[in-house]
Amino acid sequence: MKKLGASLRFLLFSLLIFGGLYTLLVTGVGQLLFPNQANGSIVEKDGEIVGSELIAQPFEGAGYFTGRSTEVSQLSPVSEEQKELVAARTKEAQKANSAVDVPNDLVTASGSGMDPHISIEAAEFQISRIASERKVSEAAIHDIIEKNSQKDWFSDRKFVNVLTLNMALDDQ
Repeated sequence: MKKLGASLRFLLFSLLIFGGLYTLLVTGVGQLLFPNQANGSIVEKDGEIVGSELIAQPFEGAGYFTGRSTEVSQLSPVSEEQKELVAARTKEAQKANSAVDVPNDLVTASGSGMDPHISIEAAEFQISRIASERKVSEAAIHDIIEKNSQKDWFSDRKFVNVLTLNMALDDQ
């Protein structure tokens, strides 16, 4: 009985510390140091929520940039099913963009299906389609990509946020 009482006291103590105080501490630090990210990096336009900078959103219509597939993929890169998915997505991207060499990030899904970014190459791959659909010059679309590009501080790899690009297109 003595051991049961000690175990229950430890359980209550652990719940209070790790389930309550620790959660409040981490939430408070997040709100204090990173309030935008802690609240979902919500993007508003004219007082209306249009999306999040941290979560991929699908975009419909030929006049918009498309991102990575939001279909979650936990398949092995060498599995037949993955090869078939990539082949089908490649064919679809080639048809939609009238191009041959499709960047890898447009035909593969991220592990979470939530990646809001694409490579500069994937954005540039879509320039012709978007310029044609919106009846603007390809140079104008390229400028939008350049103005909205970001650089990874580990590898110097450049990428863009699809939501930001599409908002810039609409602001044009």
